[in-house]
Amino acid sequence: MAEQTIGSTRTFVLAKGFIQVGNHSALMGEDDTKRLFAEVYADPDRPDVRPQEAYKAILSSMQPGWTLRLLQLFWPDPEPRLEFQKQVQRWNTPATEGLDILHQGLSLAVQEYPLPFVRRTVFEFVLPGDEGIAWWEGLNGLCAGFGLRIRYLDQTAIESLTRWVLNPNLEYRA
Repeated sequence: MAEQTIGSTRTFVLAKGFIQVGNHSALMGEDDTKRLFAEVYADPDRPDVRPQEAYKAILSSMQPGWTLRLLQLFWPDPEPRLEFQKQVQRWNTPATEGLDILHQGLSLAVQEYPLPFVRRTVFEFVLPGDEGIAWWEGLNGLCAGFGLRIRYLDQTAIESLTRWVLNPNLEYRA
């Protein structure tokens, strides 16, 4: 029996650049596959988010032979720290030496403390042809009933993803 590769990052890393597929940017794999990416997140207005049911619905709606990879990533999130730094900078200059030392120590600690991380869920879909694009664009509607939203990634977001996850020195091959 021939050995089958289930998941491989090699073609993901060794990309040939980008191509526009409908309204979406697609990463061209080494094997000329078009790979679309989307981030999945919970709808903040829905308290009853059901991701497991959504994933079952997504998988059951796919055609045999299609490839969808689910990536669970821990991504640095500088926004909370930056917002707190802005607030600290707007504080009035402390009137006493003790409060000034405390203020400077807090400012330094916030700058030096490691970034917080947020968990992100990303889909990578290998586009099988024209029938796949309709399915891909229908993910938003499919997931909405389960309290999930889909944000399709543009070229800049895909480049950021590839640099963070797999290859900080991403260079396209001709």
